Amino acid sequence: MKNNKIFKIVFFLFVLAVIIVLIDMARQTTAPWNKKKQLERAIPK
Repeated sequence: MKNNKIFKIVFFLFVLAVIIVLIDMARQTTAPWNKKKQLERAIPK
């Protein structure tokens, strides 16, 4: 029973993270892994 509860919590958190990322991409905000590239484009050296 305890294993099943842990699995449900992990699955719920994973789904939540995916939804957050999808909303983030839909808003066209800068993803954390693209911040360096975005900064280089915004501030050319």
